[in-house]
Amino acid sequence: MFVTLRGGGESTSPDPPGLTTITAIDFAYSPELIKTGGDVTLRLRNEGAVYHDLRIEGIDDFSLEALPDEDDTGSVKLESGSYVLFCSVPGHQDAGMIGELLVS
Repeated sequence: MFVTLRGGGESTSPDPPGLTTITAIDFAYSPELIKTGGDVTLRLRNEGAVYHDLRIEGIDDFSLEALPDEDDTGSVKLESGSYVLFCSVPGHQDAGMIGELLVS
């Protein structure tokens, strides 16, 4: 597995090819379902009022973290399959911060 993380700052430009933005609000992700190829580049955009992160269940080396009005971007190479996305902040996943990543 190969992981690259790049941090920070605000971004208002549209996503370049191959980049998918996931917006975190209190307490949900949008979109909830993402379909992509094996080379995955995600941007977590936090439009909520509190800190959020984005984890991929079973992929310990990938984490995006963002304070309110900030973003974080990272890339990971994944095998085909279905992956659960979630916020690891206590109580956030139970409150609805969960999504699905389908890799083909």
